[in-house]
Amino acid sequence: MLGWHISVYRKIDHMTEPAMAKSPRGTRLAVWQTGLGGLDWINELVKDGKAISLGGDGYPCWFTATAEHLVQRIIDGPPEARSRWISEASDILTDQWEGKTVLNRDAAADCLPNEWLLVAAWDES
Repeated sequence: MLGWHISVYRKIDHMTEPAMAKSPRGTRLAVWQTGLGGLDWINELVKDGKAISLGGDGYPCWFTATAEHLVQRIIDGPPEARSRWISEASDILTDQWEGKTVLNRDAAADCLPNEWLLVAAWDES
């Protein structure tokens, strides 16, 4: 399957400073699966100076942006999200595989606009 598995997390500390790839992750705000174009939205935010790419090789790729630029996009329906995830016969699925988009609306609503969040995007190819 070609696409991305994307999660957005709150940080545990220093919430008003940009995240780093190794920043301790707090509450997960959302998780979803996309097709090949699933990172276009975050790459556009990076291009516009509203997000920062923290690098990575797809296992995962890391990004950070403030809640002001992420929360509404996620709550309105994560970009390119598949409502039901796709798996292939060769995939190894554990009991932790959710198989559907999950949003934590309460946690997202608690975010301050200037709070920096961490985005992890795993290549599913």
